[in-house]
Amino acid sequence: MFRSALMLASVLSLSATAAEPTSAKSFVFNDPNGRDTVMFVLDAPLEVINGLSNQVKGRVEVKDQKASGRFQVPVKSIKTGNETRDGHLQNDRWLDAAKFPDIVFEFKDVALPAPLANAKPVTVKAKGTFSIHGVTHEEPVEVTATYLQETAETKHRAAGELLRVRAKFQIPVEAYGIKRTEALLLKVGEKAEVTVDAWGSTQFKP
Repeated sequence: MFRSALMLASVLSLSATAAEPTSAKSFVFNDPNGRDTVMFVLDAPLEVINGLSNQVKGRVEVKDQKASGRFQVPVKSIKTGNETRDGHLQNDRWLDAAKFPDIVFEFKDVALPAPLANAKPVTVKAKGTFSIHGVTHEEPVEVTATYLQETAETKHRAAGELLRVRAKFQIPVEAYGIKRTEALLLKVGEKAEVTVDAWGSTQFKP
């Protein structure tokens, strides 16, 4: 009878394990210290424009070796080192911050080449949708994600399990309804070269 009870307990344990959902991780991107960076370069024959924002908000969900997520950057947070130029960037002829306050990037069910493992970067080339100036397009991106388990050392960066996301991509300016007048063709590059370095945590608040 004792053996039968043990067998029954084992079967129930296996059944309960099988019924459990696949583990998933959720990382919130909203560093309270503003250390994330989104940088862009517009390289034209007569001028190079560099832009920077330290405000990145978003979330990445990782489940079944697939990742989905959404990021947004406020247009008004982008600085170019020139206040007059910043004003031009935000007006209705360019990014129109009043009507379209955020630049948004979204992706869904991107297959990871390997499961997330502590301190082992995973690089993937995928496509996501960008919404800029009220226009949405799909663009290719290259993303490297590094997962870090919580340790005494990682707590110096932030509490919780961490996910560092680094990305590179290009944005064709005029494809998003941002017109370069004839006077600006030699001063504003036709593509923005963008790089991102952002940290998410399982304990950051949205």
